[in-house]
Amino acid sequence: MSVWVSKPVIKVLGGMAILFGIVTLISGGSALFVLHEIAEPAAKIVPFVLYFNFAAGFAYIVTGAGLITLRPWSPAFAAAIALATSVVFAGLGAWILAGNAYEVRTIVAMSLRAAFWWSVSAVSIVGSRSRAALQTERNGLSSGYSIHDGQSDIRQANDNQTADE
Repeated sequence: MSVWVSKPVIKVLGGMAILFGIVTLISGGSALFVLHEIAEPAAKIVPFVLYFNFAAGFAYIVTGAGLITLRPWSPAFAAAIALATSVVFAGLGAWILAGNAYEVRTIVAMSLRAAFWWSVSAVSIVGSRSRAALQTERNGLSSGYSIHDGQSDIRQANDNQTADE
């Protein structure tokens, strides 16, 4: 197993995801309070991005905990977060192209979020596949051997005996 997809690396990524989630909840929560206090309609806050990021903070923490404990669902959660982040990022692009106000730091933050979660999902998916292959090998099954292969050989032998009799 590669050092980049080893258990310690995935656990570190899980810890980073939890920290990322906590920071996202704190910053997003404070920004939400500011958003609702703003009377000026020309504010550069992109509401749907702010709401998404705040809600995603909870998913970051859950997924990070799943990665640390090597739960089988955690790579899929990481990929779902990456995909959802990319969809919202595309929505931000449409928002900007429509001429709405935004801040450059929103683009930078969404770029970092998308890059982080695509990286985490890739590493965790490859790591989970490597662990599954290793477990299969330990259970006496090589990657080129199926438990059904032996059954077809037995059926073939039985068919040959019947034909000879």
